[in-house]
Amino acid sequence: MVLFRSIKSQSGVSLISLLVGITISLITALAMLTLFRHSIRITADTTQISKQDAERTSAMTIAPILLQDAGFGINNARVSDNIIALKGATFSASNKLSGTVAANDKTANALVWLRNLGTNFECSALFAAPDKGLLLLGPINCAGLTTWSTANWATGKPLASLGTFNFLLSNTAGTCSQFGYASLGKATITLQSNNAIGQPVSSQSCLSNLVVSP
Repeated sequence: MVLFRSIKSQSGVSLISLLVGITISLITALAMLTLFRHSIRITADTTQISKQDAERTSAMTIAPILLQDAGFGINNARVSDNIIALKGATFSASNKLSGTVAANDKTANALVWLRNLGTNFECSALFAAPDKGLLLLGPINCAGLTTWSTANWATGKPLASLGTFNFLLSNTAGTCSQFGYASLGKATITLQSNNAIGQPVSSQSCLSNLVVSP
């Protein structure tokens, strides 16, 4: 006896539904790649901002300590003879520092100072190029502060590789507060910068070896 079985239509995935699925998968993958790239960019920007702020904080901590050398070992040390501020300063490839001496309480982008070690005089400098951070130049042997423009400063040591820094040298008698105490009649240096989000930050240094007459 012959048995007849009904043949049912087979069901499956059509070409159109397959193409729709592939399209949806590609869109999803593209969205994930875009999100990943955006996350990487945010991470990189955050890392850069953190580095910039960390370097700025470090520089604004170290600079006031370095500036305590101004006038060290020199009797009756005067500001103009032992520290000067320069505006429009540049530092050339031949390791020469140039600029114009800034007036009292005027913005400058370089400082040069002198100290006496007993056997010789040494000059040091802080130089800040716009958006290039802060460099320490020297110390180098020098006959006096007047030789700053002809001296060979050698390669600068970066205190901060990013950001813009400015200086205000004040030779006006007044109260200077630093390291938890206040003192009268001290010349001061105010170091100014902006943090990574553009907010101004500053720190003041009392030049302990340079006394201004009240």
